[in-house]
Amino acid sequence: MKDKQKEIMQINEKNQRFSDCYLQTVNPWAISAKLLKDNPDMPIRVAKAMTFSIISNEYTRLVIDEEHKEQQQNVDEVFEIKKISNDIK
Repeated sequence: MKDKQKEIMQINEKNQRFSDCYLQTVNPWAISAKLLKDNPDMPIRVAKAMTFSIISNEYTRLVIDEEHKEQQQNVDEVFEIKKISNDIK
């Protein structure tokens, strides 16, 4: 079991979380341009504010999803360990 946990930790160290990858690769200028194209009367300042709000909202959603999955995996591992220890007894 400990070997599996070490293997998972090594994989996580090598691979970034998707939320971090999203934050590094998202193009705020493209989002602003799309907003301005669809709404030509929109002030640039509003488009920029909306862009950062969109990016922040999506990043927050991704982080929450990742944390929820990680917590669920931890809970599943705890129950699996308890089951194994009960089977041994």
